[in-house]
Amino acid sequence: MQSCKEVLETLAEYLEGDLTGEERATFERHMQDCPPCDAFLNTYRKSGDLAREVLKNREVPAELNDRVRSFLRARLGLD
Repeated sequence: MQSCKEVLETLAEYLEGDLTGEERATFERHMQDCPPCDAFLNTYRKSGDLAREVLKNREVPAELNDRVRSFLRARLGLD
C-alpha cells in the first residue's frame, strides 16, 4: 500500500485521468481505506469546482495562468 504522501503526489494526474489502470486502482483503493486522504480529495475537488464557478465568465490573463501552473507543478514535484 502506498503512503498518503505518495498517493497525494499523484492527485493531479488522477483527476486529469493520466494514471494507468493499475495506478488508478491503487489510488482509489487508498482513498477507500484512508478517510483523511479521501476527505482531502473531496475538498480539493470542491475547491476546483468553486474556482471554476467563480471564474467561469472571467478571462484569466495568460501570464497568471502560466505562473499558477508553474507553481503547482513545482509544488507537486512535476518539474
